[in-house]
Amino acid sequence: MQMKFRLIASAAALVMLAGCSFSETIENVQGDIFEKTKFDDDTNYTEIQPLNSIDSENYTSNGVIRYGYDSLYTDSQRTCYDLIGTAAYKISENPGEDGFYAVGKVKIEDKSFTDRDMDLSIKAFTMDHPEVFWLTNRYTYGTAGNQSVIQLYSYVSGAECSKRISSLNNSINDIISGIPSDLNEYHLEKYIHNTLLAGCTYAKGVELAEDGWEEFTVYGALVNGSAVCEGYAHAMCLLLNKVGIDCYYVNGYGENAPHMWNVVNIGGDWYHLDATWDDNENAYFNYFNLSDDKVKEDHIIEASVDKLKNEDTLPEIYNLFLPKCSSESQNYFVIESTYIEDFGDSRDVMVSDLIEAAQNGDDMFTIRLNSAYNYEDAINVMFHEEPYYMFDYIEEANEQLDESHRMNNENLAIIMIANFNAIVVKLEYD
Repeated sequence: MQMKFRLIASAAALVMLAGCSFSETIENVQGDIFEKTKFDDDTNYTEIQPLNSIDSENYTSNGVIRYGYDSLYTDSQRTCYDLIGTAAYKISENPGEDGFYAVGKVKIEDKSFTDRDMDLSIKAFTMDHPEVFWLTNRYTYGTAGNQSVIQLYSYVSGAECSKRISSLNNSINDIISGIPSDLNEYHLEKYIHNTLLAGCTYAKGVELAEDGWEEFTVYGALVNGSAVCEGYAHAMCLLLNKVGIDCYYVNGYGENAPHMWNVVNIGGDWYHLDATWDDNENAYFNYFNLSDDKVKEDHIIEASVDKLKNEDTLPEIYNLFLPKCSSESQNYFVIESTYIEDFGDSRDVMVSDLIEAAQNGDDMFTIRLNSAYNYEDAINVMFHEEPYYMFDYIEEANEQLDESHRMNNENLAIIMIANFNAIVVKLEYD
């Protein structure tokens, strides 16, 4: 008997979306602001209103994100962070020569306040506030005596920004209001993950903010439906925190390119979550709640800022908050796979779960194998040499299903997830 079998992808070939450049890498230019402004600010700003407080009827928000703020270690850094929070909501209507719009100036009185302090304070604020999507990745500054003035910039005018905030409010409200009630943390995370991926497409060819700044933001991900890794990570962070799940960012490299993903706290343990690399037809949930060890198989995690306190300058890429991720209990394949302890003994549970999947109309069925099995040998006896266990399981399930739910047992396609001893079977129906 010869069974038909198609290998769609293996774990080694899953990632087609490599890294992406960071728009949030801070660029600063020391200029003659002090001479021009003498710290006075007579710009005609439009005062814009922040994102509405959107709370789910069924889930309680943890409130603001503070991991960036909590990584700051001087009073002046924290003061700068707070002042940015006020300045960001005042935007000029008239662009400068570079096309950017000035926002309110930030004034610090501390002669020891350095470029490094500015960079760290700005990064902490922008990463804690993904909803402030309009700030560019550059600033200018001037110093005199004990005083420093920092000029930040917006990509859009105040009036345009207000319109976009309204659009973002609507998009977030649509997602939050559509969440089913009574989901536990894992399934709440999964719902938001799937909703984001269903509504957003990876923006290929966008490497720098100049190529399309919105793609680096939560606005690009949730309103335009197009983003690079930074936009995916900001959207996951904002949405998860709004439904009470702690989430932040990890900066590093993937496929030798700068990359950003998330860490998420589920059930009291932290996990890595890479929504960008999951947004791939063949990736499925390969990067859903990984441990440090698992994510390091194809990601490089950069140092956290607490390891860099004695450095004179900050590297281009670093992390503000980096929890230890040691658990795998909430990993997708651990939670949702049908586990095969022994091919014979597991027959009943396999058939039962296949019947349930077919009755639900699922297009994917996930299996996790006993680690005692040689992975490749197990694939062989399941799919393309005797005794063809998987075909037998489906045949037995079909005997108990009505005609409208029977699975196609002639041509199976699979995705191999070797690092979790897992297999994803694509189900087709007669």
